[in-house]
Amino acid sequence: MNKLNCVKILIRLSSVVSALCLLTTVAWGQRSSTGMPGVIANVQWKEDSVDYSSAGKRYRFEFATKKKSEIDAPKQSREESSVPRFRRQGASTGKYIGRPLRGRQYTDVESPNGIWRAKYRDWNLVLENLKTKEVIKVTTDGNEDVHYGTASWVYGEELGQNKAMWWTPDSSKIIYYKFDDTLVKKFFLLRGWSEINTSLYPEYYAKAGSKNPIAELFVYDLKSKETTRIDIGGSGDEYIYGLRVSPLGDRFLLNWTDRLQQHLKVMTIDLESGKCKVIIEEQQKTWQENSPRMRFLKDQKRFLWPTDKSGFTHYEVRDLEGNVFQTVTQGDFQISSLEVFEDENLVSFVANSSSVNPYYLQYHLVTLDGKQQRRVTTLDYHHSNFRLSPDRKWLIAQYEAVNRPPSTALYRTDGKFVANLAEQSPSEAANLAEMFKFRSNDDQFDIYGILYKPTDFDPAKSYPVINALYGGPGSREISPRYVSRPRRECDQGYLVVKVNNRGTGGRGKAFLGAAYLKLGDVDIQDHADAIRMLRKRSYVDGERVGIVGHSYGGFMAAMGIFKHPDVYAAAVDRAGPTDWRNYDTIYTERYMSTPQLNPDGYKTGAAMTHVKNLKGKILIMHGMVDDNVHPNNAFQLIDALDRAGLSYESRFWPNGGHGLGRGVDVTQSEFFKRTLRPETK
Repeated sequence: MNKLNCVKILIRLSSVVSALCLLTTVAWGQRSSTGMPGVIANVQWKEDSVDYSSAGKRYRFEFATKKKSEIDAPKQSREESSVPRFRRQGASTGKYIGRPLRGRQYTDVESPNGIWRAKYRDWNLVLENLKTKEVIKVTTDGNEDVHYGTASWVYGEELGQNKAMWWTPDSSKIIYYKFDDTLVKKFFLLRGWSEINTSLYPEYYAKAGSKNPIAELFVYDLKSKETTRIDIGGSGDEYIYGLRVSPLGDRFLLNWTDRLQQHLKVMTIDLESGKCKVIIEEQQKTWQENSPRMRFLKDQKRFLWPTDKSGFTHYEVRDLEGNVFQTVTQGDFQISSLEVFEDENLVSFVANSSSVNPYYLQYHLVTLDGKQQRRVTTLDYHHSNFRLSPDRKWLIAQYEAVNRPPSTALYRTDGKFVANLAEQSPSEAANLAEMFKFRSNDDQFDIYGILYKPTDFDPAKSYPVINALYGGPGSREISPRYVSRPRRECDQGYLVVKVNNRGTGGRGKAFLGAAYLKLGDVDIQDHADAIRMLRKRSYVDGERVGIVGHSYGGFMAAMGIFKHPDVYAAAVDRAGPTDWRNYDTIYTERYMSTPQLNPDGYKTGAAMTHVKNLKGKILIMHGMVDDNVHPNNAFQLIDALDRAGLSYESRFWPNGGHGLGRGVDVTQSEFFKRTLRPETK
């Protein structure tokens, strides 16, 4: 899925992205500009002061006197980094050639010594000596159903598995996948809808509750010419993925998870015997994060491991023998990013630890042995753009809120606010957005959202509303960053509402798992309840509310107008799954279990179950060559509407994939203009 795929990738890579945010001077999408009041750049730390630029001028702040003075700008001003550069860890498993398509794997990889090239050709694994041109056919029995040196589309899409062949660092062996798709049903798409004739586009696509491919791993030894099967245990219905080599290159590691993805094992592999040893196990009642990142320390044997066992993501020190040494971080909050200053026995981390707002990020320090944990940014606003001084005594951090322009503070690292280095007055706020909250209908959580307003907002007028959403598991709908520009829809005369529904990320395991087994239930409930609360305001026209989303958001839009007809007058379903039995095993079963084990959840979570409630207008848009959310999702919905005698609008793109095609936004805009009439006062 275009947007769904992006979100899934972002979730898988969140730990890497979070680490990088501490290594840059600009974080979380905010551009740092010396011309913007309240924001600073070009920081240069000195022993007794700090120099920086803001609003086109250069300043010096002296720590002892707490005085700021304007200084001449240097001819060349370069910001000093206060954190170690991000190191790519791990020995080489070869040079991967080209770039695989989404959901696919590399087909060529050169050995680290540059002598051999492994190729996936005609369902088999072939090795070619780049100097002598000798060819070794490692496998010969591959066919359309059984493949070597490649993986399935679902592994690529949902587990980020874009590699299927790995050389050992000494180039003596190669590890490779075998995938048996014999029991997997193909899904057939048609290409060429705009041409004279069409052609079949088949894909082995395991759908929720159906048979999965059987994945195995083998090792081929170039010297002995022998092949060894890696024994991972299990029934054959589990997932094996994330193969990588340790930083010292002395062992390979592998992730294993059961089909429902509640049980994760990290194993080391003995390449001679094929035996595996479990070094980490994690289990959750809902689902377990399937690819936690191992952050190796300098000895390249110990590592920081993120665990959710407490209900929140925290870190502990482990090693490759399976030993647990100590817990480093703790607290009833979610950690967003972490960096290690090992020489100083110090760890910094950013967490959702504000008691005022769970989406406000705060900066913390703790010793590597888990002692002296303290929050450094004591103001209860959202913080970003962190600069830690080289002596670790001072921290610069930008702070803001949705309707509060950014300012930049200097803190002592014992948690004391020192001064504002640059600031904007709250009175200068653009007043384009407002964060609100309400209690979930089960009275378990505070739900947060943002109401976006037009530049010329007039509370005496009455505005139609667009509820723009995605809402899938682990995603983020809103940001507490300052809103300085109006949304495009607001300029067209709408109010826009976005909500971080139950099931979205950043709030810990209980909030994340609140939608487990019931997608399309509590998640869309929170959006509808947000509208119910807001329509009590005089300027919110509760009779003219639209809902729109793409991919998972398209599903939510359909569920919104069918399940909450008292709230939504119009909906745009863009490439949305309409029945989770239509989507792949790994993604769907992670959050919904199987249709066999959760029949009520799948029935309740199908848009077709609720079409009889339709009172408003719905626009269904889909690509005819969508190989992610197949177009039969739209056809099934349309068929149900036809059988119920209900009207709808639709638009299909004959050559469109999950991203649809040209004219999407125009079609959507015209639909809302007709159904919500933003020009009506």
